[in-house]
This record gives sequence, structure tokens and C-alpha cells, in this order.
Amino acid sequence: SIYHCPFCNVCRTGKGLGIDYRHCMRCNACVSMKDEHHCIPQRLQGNCPICHESMFESTEPLRGLKCGHVMHLSCFSMYMRGHTYTCPLCKKSADDMSEYFALLDSAVRMQPMPPAYAATTSNIYCQDCCKMGNVNYHFVGLKCNHCGSYNTRELQRVDANIMAGMLQGHY
Repeated sequence: SIYHCPFCNVCRTGKGLGIDYRHCMRCNACVSMKDEHHCIPQRLQGNCPICHESMFESTEPLRGLKCGHVMHLSCFSMYMRGHTYTCPLCKKSADDMSEYFALLDSAVRMQPMPPAYAATTSNIYCQDCCKMGNVNYHFVGLKCNHCGSYNTRELQRVDANIMAGMLQGHY
């Protein structure tokens, strides 16, 4: 079924405003009532981050990401085929990554670090919760202590053995 949104001044697929969609005045877009909405002002006024075509006038289905950014569904499918799981705009996880992160947890448990790296830690920045922290280094991934995400960036790696030697004047 199709409904007309008087705020967008566009006909859209769905049962209608107040039934399965609502209009977010800040985003200036119709959003599903069943999904969690992350408001980004005028988010449909821009272009798709993949193909750079206008999204507001597009008749192609759109895909909202967990962070609130939007792209064409076909562009999202193509983008995800490249094994990229982050938003191309803000680098937050594009979708629920809990199953994938659980697999990484298992890989970390099954592959202990060699003794030479046992005292190594990493200062990280988490792309999902925007917090920094210090974690044990692991070549599989660096898990955020705050939100549990592996969508992190290593800022600095610190070997505690070398640091201890430097403090004692051995290096």
C-alpha cells in the first residue's frame, strides 16, 4: 500500500502515518515506528554516500544504518559485500554486530598470545561508543572495555617489559 506524507510532500510505500510510519520533523523524513530511530537533521536531504545520488527524490528503497545515516538499499548491499561493517560516513558499526563480536571473543579465547606479547597493551579509540581505553593487545582484535565492540582503532601499543626496562635504565 501507498500513503502520502504531507510533510515530505511525497508518496511512500507503507500503510501510513501513525500506523507503521511517523514523520520526524528534525530529520524531515518518514521513519518506521517499529525500528529504533537515531535522529540526524535533514538526513535525506543529502546524497547517498556510495553512489552520490540524491536520496530525497530517489524511488529506490533506502536502508537506515544503526548510527542513523542512510543509503540506497542496493548501495548498502554492494558496500557490505566488500566485507565492510562500518558506516562510510561516521565509521560506527553499520548493523548489530553482536554475533560477529561473539565469534571474535571465541577466537581470542582459543588463541592465547605468545609469551613475548603477554604484557603488551594497546591504547584504543572505540568507533562505536567514542571512548578511549587501555586493553590487552591481541592480534585477533582489540575489544572496547566500555561497550564490548571490536570496532576500535589502536592509538598506541605499549610493551610493559620494555617500559619496565626503560624505567630501570636497561634500554
